[in-house]
Amino acid sequence: MQNIFSVPKFKFPYEYKFPGQATDERILFITRENKYALFTKRVFVIVAGMSLLVAGVILKQFISGVFGVSIGLVFELILISIIIIFVLTGWWWVSTLWRKSIALVTTKRLMKFVYTTPASRHSLALPLDMIVDTGASTKGFLQSLLKLETFIARSSASSSGLATDDPSRVNKKYFYITNIKRAEDLQHYVSKLLTNMKDHKEEMSTYRPFIPHLKGEKRAEFIRQNYPHFWS
Repeated sequence: MQNIFSVPKFKFPYEYKFPGQATDERILFITRENKYALFTKRVFVIVAGMSLLVAGVILKQFISGVFGVSIGLVFELILISIIIIFVLTGWWWVSTLWRKSIALVTTKRLMKFVYTTPASRHSLALPLDMIVDTGASTKGFLQSLLKLETFIARSSASSSGLATDDPSRVNKKYFYITNIKRAEDLQHYVSKLLTNMKDHKEEMSTYRPFIPHLKGEKRAEFIRQNYPHFWS
């Protein structure tokens, strides 16, 4: 089966496997950050590379004036090589972290894998039966425009530390899935999921996964025609 951290685009009905998955646990939704979040990080890498170039040009002029043009040309070649390596490495780094960092809703829990380097990660999980309530938010006009929304689940656990993805400073009271599209729709889905867990616990093996791009009757018709065994 394909490595879940390398799947280019997640597709309904999310037939994937993730580390630590229970045998009777199904994925109801899986997502990454909105691609606009990746775009801004890539832009930052390019801007940083251009800043190095500007600083290098100024330094080259100084070196050429003090040590001669030939030394300045050698410095220029070294500078260009460093900037190319920096931009390519930075582009690969932020792209890899974006691709590998994922969040999931399953029939048992909310979970996310956060990669801090391309080779190291930490995971956070919140059992569904510990969720008190849910919410969705967007901060500022730019985030609203780019659809960088946040899904929030409040836990019955006591709070310790700050609300952050830093594993050493985790707020156990809240679980965040940040910079995603349609966070409010996800909130409504999870709220409905929690209610159905209480009323139809034995039937959760066929509960309908979340379909972010379809609503109302279009979604119901899609399920009837293609996945009639799902219910919600």
